[in-house]
Amino acid sequence: MRDFKDAKELFADIIDTKYYFDSVSTEIAKNKILDAIYEKNAPLIFVIADPGEGKSYILKLTNEQLKDKQLTVFIDHPFFDKRDLLKMLYNAKGLSFDKDINFNTLKEKLIEEYKDTKHTIFLDEAQLLNEEQFELIRILSDTKVFQFVLSMHKEEGLKILQKKHFKSRTKVIVTLQSLKNSEIGRYIYSTLLKNGHGDIASIFTKRAVKKISFYTKGNFRTVKKYLYVLFGLLAYAKRNGLEKYQNLNNCILTMCAIDIGLVNE
Repeated sequence: MRDFKDAKELFADIIDTKYYFDSVSTEIAKNKILDAIYEKNAPLIFVIADPGEGKSYILKLTNEQLKDKQLTVFIDHPFFDKRDLLKMLYNAKGLSFDKDINFNTLKEKLIEEYKDTKHTIFLDEAQLLNEEQFELIRILSDTKVFQFVLSMHKEEGLKILQKKHFKSRTKVIVTLQSLKNSEIGRYIYSTLLKNGHGDIASIFTKRAVKKISFYTKGNFRTVKKYLYVLFGLLAYAKRNGLEKYQNLNNCILTMCAIDIGLVNE
């Protein structure tokens, strides 16, 4: 018996690394980030993508894979002054932070403490940083002690990379791409099958997947949102005995796209 309500929860808009989907773009990006970290060939690694393409996900995934092997610091709220960042790095190593000591002394001690420690600093939504914050990251990365992985929205990120802070510096740039039509199908099937919903996976024909790809433009977050709403509609139809809407047809696929604002009524 098709449990659309249970299937719906598999596509909730949350970042959970245990539900990793190995799209070609994600695999290439993950390996490129890890190679740069292990080889320490660049103190700055930038992850660039459009909103919803998986920047935060790839940072969390990489952090999860590294945190048992080395020190990692994950910052997902880039609203701090320069002393706050130093404090986070002090705390990560279990060092006491004296707010009364001047900034340069704190910075020099931090460099000394970190120079022989394998570590990576992840900073999500880095496009929100201000000029002073970028300059501090530039200063720390120039010491060759600290390594940063920064994720940024593509449009703002490309502009930021042209700033004096980063333009001439050694860096690795990793870009994420949208899902291909075949990958959307594989994502749907694999997610449903490994969670015991083979009966539901079978209703996703190539034609239905192509339609979903058309509406979502392959944006991973939009695909998840679309599927979450779609299964909600299917669950409602089943609960109320609306047989016409318990299978995928143009009507329900379009209704779902309208519901989340992908097309106008």
